[in-house]
Amino acid sequence: MCLPELQKPSEESSVSDVDVVVEEQSDEDNQSVSDNESSSDTSIDNCSLNSLNSWTNAHSYDDISMSDDSDDVDEVLNGHDDSSDDDFPDELLEGDEDMNDDDDNDDDDDDVGGDEEEEVERDDENDDDNNDDDEEEEDDDVVAAFISARSEKNRNHPPNLSVGNALIGGISFHPNVNVIALGLSNGDIAMHKYSNEKNEHLRTNDNVHLKKVMVLEFDESGDSIYSACRDNNVSVSDTETGKMKVYFEKAHRAGSFVTALSFINVNTFATSDEDGVVNVWDIRANGCSFSLKKTDEAINSMITIDNRSNQPTLACASGDGTLTIIDISSKKMVIQSEPYKSLLTSCVTMKRKTKVVCGTGEGSLITFNTGDYSAFNDEFPCVDKGAAVNRLVPVTENIIISALDNGKIRATNLFPNCHLGIVGHHQEMSVDLLDISDNGHYIASTSYFSNIVKFWNIAFFEDFDVKKHFKKINPKEFNLPSSNVVNATDFFSGLE
Repeated sequence: MCLPELQKPSEESSVSDVDVVVEEQSDEDNQSVSDNESSSDTSIDNCSLNSLNSWTNAHSYDDISMSDDSDDVDEVLNGHDDSSDDDFPDELLEGDEDMNDDDDNDDDDDDVGGDEEEEVERDDENDDDNNDDDEEEEDDDVVAAFISARSEKNRNHPPNLSVGNALIGGISFHPNVNVIALGLSNGDIAMHKYSNEKNEHLRTNDNVHLKKVMVLEFDESGDSIYSACRDNNVSVSDTETGKMKVYFEKAHRAGSFVTALSFINVNTFATSDEDGVVNVWDIRANGCSFSLKKTDEAINSMITIDNRSNQPTLACASGDGTLTIIDISSKKMVIQSEPYKSLLTSCVTMKRKTKVVCGTGEGSLITFNTGDYSAFNDEFPCVDKGAAVNRLVPVTENIIISALDNGKIRATNLFPNCHLGIVGHHQEMSVDLLDISDNGHYIASTSYFSNIVKFWNIAFFEDFDVKKHFKKINPKEFNLPSSNVVNATDFFSGLE
């Protein structure tokens, strides 16, 4: 049993104070001292060293240290060079009275041996820790390499497509082959062949425009590609050769660039601008058929819809929150809807063209019945509050994909209305451009301030079971397979 530690005596106290302290100990303590006298000297010496260490630590005796040298231990036990017995704790003095010089040497050797063992153990522990760190680093490298290899091997969509230093202003999938066209900020149009393994640059149509391409569309056959730029020139080029077929210079008023384009038939198409002007063009006549302006705000999206007489009309979604219908044959406005509380940013048809769906600046989706455009008949709010819908792409007759300005791409089921989840992410960058491939298996997305196009595989929507999907997910934050982001629920799916 170790002797109880006592406080260091004050400088005024003398050596005789030790006897007084010892006499004040209880009978039980005296019995412990007696027992210790008959025990091994090693135990006493260990207790003495421990007491010394505790006391020196408490009194900042930094120059007293333990080492593997027995001489250092003797120095500690016998006192520091310039210190007297009064500088040591009473229990050490009392212990020293009962020890002879020979036993001190033996016990010192035992203590040194014990210290050596402790230090070896500490070294072993440090070695083990270092080995563990090395193993963890090796494991991290292995896991990273495995994930990378697995990702490349099992990728089900084309890799990201970079266009170098230029920015992207328009994207369009070819309707018949695996080719995507990109309108660039330098006025060029780049053609790329895409596949899951790699993307291949086919050719670049140089100097189609002098400024950034803002609108780009393949026609229905894929033989021609239509483009418009910030200088308001509109071009129709041959897809294979890049040769220009038709060029409409200054197609819209200076200072108001082209915002949307819609095909009416093989020879006729329409363009719109920031001032709310709609121009209809005839390729055969190489000029503008007519022009119409029914809003002072920008027309952000435009589609062609046949009326009940199977005659083409234009549906124009504008910044004042209205949907304007223009009859092509009569060259007049048919109707304009009541303004919505936010701007309309995009419009598409669904349910076999019986519904018109519009995206809004506040993120909601509103629907109109074809032929009844006086007011929208349904509204479905977005789960991302305040995130504007920049583009809409219908995937099936019921599923639509929204490109949002918060960097998310969301899928929504309409009729009935329900959110399905996140298709993909653009970190801290608005998704401004969105298009779907000819077979409906991929969508491509990018931003006006980016030089990279991302691809997402959405083939799983072909056999998508909405009822089964909603039994296990929270659609607000659920990541669909295309997003390549693992959901928390996926970790437990194997336990079901």
